[in-house]
Amino acid sequence: MITFDKIKLVADITAVERFDETRFEKTEKDGKYSYKYYQEIPYLLVIKVDYQEKEVVIEFTGKILGADYPKLISLDSIHQCFQIINSMGLITLDIDSMMDADVVKCDVTKDIKCGDIQILTDYISNHISSYRRYVCRKLRNNNLVIEKNVVTRKTKKRMTIYDKGKEMRKAENRRFVETNGLQGVFDGTCRFELNLNNMEQIRNALETNNTKLRTVLSSKVNPIVNFLDEVIDSDIDTPEISTDKKTYLNMLVLKDCDYDLEKVEAKMRQFISSRGTSIRNVMKPYRQLMEQMNDPEQKEQWSDIRRQLIS
Repeated sequence: MITFDKIKLVADITAVERFDETRFEKTEKDGKYSYKYYQEIPYLLVIKVDYQEKEVVIEFTGKILGADYPKLISLDSIHQCFQIINSMGLITLDIDSMMDADVVKCDVTKDIKCGDIQILTDYISNHISSYRRYVCRKLRNNNLVIEKNVVTRKTKKRMTIYDKGKEMRKAENRRFVETNGLQGVFDGTCRFELNLNNMEQIRNALETNNTKLRTVLSSKVNPIVNFLDEVIDSDIDTPEISTDKKTYLNMLVLKDCDYDLEKVEAKMRQFISSRGTSIRNVMKPYRQLMEQMNDPEQKEQWSDIRRQLIS
């Protein structure tokens, strides 16, 4: 079942049964009004009732579920999310109408158990299929970010992989965790989060013909695994390392590039003269050497992680 940690919806204004104007910021344009409510704590919730556009826009995160946050936003929990919003006294939404809202932005999310997230992110960094096509970088907080290296925003995919337990232990999450009895629940949890920032991305990634909420939540595809299978080249033969001249020279290239395959690929591209040359074939011997030198635990862990992501 597909799950999300953030979702942004646009519905016809008729989905609003009533709302408390006094709790919204009011703005006027061309004689018509819009009302906006915004909060970040204890979870993100944005509501905009727009009479100019005749729509209601709602954005919220999975933390709206409180103690049920580990369930994330899904077909099973979406009614609960709307019931919580309605219970706040801000606004009353017609839940059936909201199921026909368009999803205009979302973060597809999967939490899995991982013994050593550092080993996992190292493995992924060393197995990027093309360092020109995908940009892989580790942030200061040790989050691993993988982006499709394209100019147009419509086709730009972004995935973040991080230690969810570590994030939930931060000071800004302490009250939320304690209030909802979530102490230790996310320990040892690795989160995979795929950002889909427009309706075209959502349709393509979820393989749907529309972005209605009920359609999106009912999707049977696994966009996180599909993206990782594009990004990661894990199908690498590991023959015995020979002691011939060619292997010796390849080892010198690796050493010169600090055993960093991204640097190796950049170096090799300087020597490619034919446009038809496959960079994957050029990189194959270097990947094989690195695979031999890497801790076999990395590949075993990746196989386990992928099984969890599929389940």
